[in-house]
Amino acid sequence: MDTVTEFTEINGPRKYRRRTQEEKRQIVEETLSSGRSVAEVARIHAVNANQVFDWRKQYLEGRLGADTRGCALLPVTVNEVSDSSLNEPAACTPAASAPGTMRIQLPRGEIQVEGRVDPDALRVVIQCLSR
Repeated sequence: MDTVTEFTEINGPRKYRRRTQEEKRQIVEETLSSGRSVAEVARIHAVNANQVFDWRKQYLEGRLGADTRGCALLPVTVNEVSDSSLNEPAACTPAASAPGTMRIQLPRGEIQVEGRVDPDALRVVIQCLSR
């Protein structure tokens, strides 16, 4: 009688790399500010692109924790609309004086916000430009 014995290598459970909150934030911020696609950034960091999209959602919802590099409040100047600017034609009136408009000047650029804006998206833009 012939006996056949097969040897199968049993591997342990698949081990996934656990990323820290800081690593997740760094990868997400890279997708938001580098101009590269999410897929490209994910490939560089050996992460599935779907995972990076999930981290981006968490980041925009503020669920990836506070930025350990510190978050500082920026100085704000409020310009009042003068009565003389109300009498000027709309073409001559600066956009920043229109109701519901905000102009934010940062070292690396300027943001003009008109109407209602998602506060989380605005926070991300300001964080990226203020670095």
